[in-house]
Amino acid sequence: MSKDRFFLEVALEEAEIALNDHTYPVGAVIVDQERNIIAKGRNRVHSHQDATAHAEIDAIRNAGSSIFNAKIEGEKFTIYTTVEPCLMCTGGILFAKMRRVVWLLNDGEGFGGYKKINGAGIFERKLNEVDVSDEPYADLKIKQHDLMRQWEENPNHVGNLRSTFKKGG
Repeated sequence: MSKDRFFLEVALEEAEIALNDHTYPVGAVIVDQERNIIAKGRNRVHSHQDATAHAEIDAIRNAGSSIFNAKIEGEKFTIYTTVEPCLMCTGGILFAKMRRVVWLLNDGEGFGGYKKINGAGIFERKLNEVDVSDEPYADLKIKQHDLMRQWEENPNHVGNLRSTFKKGG
């Protein structure tokens, strides 16, 4: 479990970079069976003006051919992320054949989709092939929660953008 903590801390570092880039603070790390970091990713939605540039998708893209090689050779990759994956990222995780997903903060109130898809029985066979660990460390969960609170003050947060738009700014 201590290795999980290390990789979640790396994902948190990516989330902090995303926040400093004025975008949603989510980070992700992909690790192989030997616990080597294959790729890192962070949310880049605002910095790239790309609604699909989520941390998990960024990490999967950055993993490149390693993902395909793992699928062919049956390697088991783990993705660590700071927030429960959304619907799109859950699909990416399943298509990339990640065998384990670990995240710091559930997001049932927001766009978190992993648990919703699993609960609906959609892709049941594929989801049953993935080991999930959510919110394994209370202190790291609090750090991610703090980043989310900081994000609420960011000018790129949708609430702040809407306020600016309504004021004619």
